[in-house]
Amino acid sequence: MVLIVEDEKLLAKTLANALKDAGYQAVVTHSAEQAEKRLLGDDHFDLVILDQKLPRATGLELLKSAREHGVDSKVIFMTAFDNRDVKAKAKKLEVDEYVRKPFDLDGIMHQVSVLIGEPGNGRR
Repeated sequence: MVLIVEDEKLLAKTLANALKDAGYQAVVTHSAEQAEKRLLGDDHFDLVILDQKLPRATGLELLKSAREHGVDSKVIFMTAFDNRDVKAKAKKLEVDEYVRKPFDLDGIMHQVSVLIGEPGNGRR
């Protein structure tokens, strides 16, 4: 299962639809608070597609909290602002892919399949 954390609703919907069309299960949240509830709840997410700029918190703050609580999901980290400090902090928090917006949807879908495999292999 994939958790999308993106406050831009159209982008989140586009990602969710592409993932679902490819056979993955996708859940969308639009804030760090919503995402944290899902990440620390009963669901297990194989992958989190996480935006840096969120209302009232950053993606890095959310990821730091999740990692401190033992969440070990793979992460594709997205940002519109290429910043060395953010990139270094993301690497320290074990981000698997760092993507600059705007991005190529086919490229993201390829990264998803590399990180968690194709749908139908027992993991989604």
